[in-house]
Amino acid sequence: MGRKVPKMIRSLLPLITSALFLFTSLPLAAQPKTSKPLELSVQIVSQSYCAVNENSASLELKLKLRYRNIGKQELILYNGHDLFYQTKIRSAQGNVNGPYEVWVVNSRYFDDELEVIDHPTPGKVFVTLPAGAVHVREIMIGVGVVTEKIERGDSAIRSGDHTLQLIASNWYQSRAMAQKLRQEWQKKGLLWSDPVDSPPVHFLAQRPAVLSSCK
Repeated sequence: MGRKVPKMIRSLLPLITSALFLFTSLPLAAQPKTSKPLELSVQIVSQSYCAVNENSASLELKLKLRYRNIGKQELILYNGHDLFYQTKIRSAQGNVNGPYEVWVVNSRYFDDELEVIDHPTPGKVFVTLPAGAVHVREIMIGVGVVTEKIERGDSAIRSGDHTLQLIASNWYQSRAMAQKLRQEWQKKGLLWSDPVDSPPVHFLAQRPAVLSSCK
């Protein structure tokens, strides 16, 4: 669930498949395999609801992502508009509607604007993080919220306390491309292409009594 973007449906499915493969096939041989020098934390900035029907609503959460370089080497991080990430939402302890866990695959993909990836030096779609530096960006994620009158299913939650954890892919090209660019850019820093996950954060899902219909 999430906001639609131009021409997304036409090109999205192959890239989602590729992204999910990268989630499981990384890390690369040339990338550190022990403690990760890239740390991700998530802050929930806002929540908004709209009504799908009388028993189902759509919850949209605006998230602020903070990437911190906790290593000693400069990191090169993809910062373009093609994003792939997974969201794990769990009912929190004490939630009378739990326990349950929901996984949501989210994506943002634009194919009407060409991104230059394979370049002798990192282009504008990359950001370099010196040791100790922080990079911030915001994203939107969505999940269904249903009442007790209908079955919850595997992709919706009920009202109550929850935790949210984000797993960001950080890379949507091939492993071979990452290896090539890592070697070419090694004097500029280490190209980071591993998925990275955030610690869980708490949020309360509470459907308002009065809601506007989803557009």
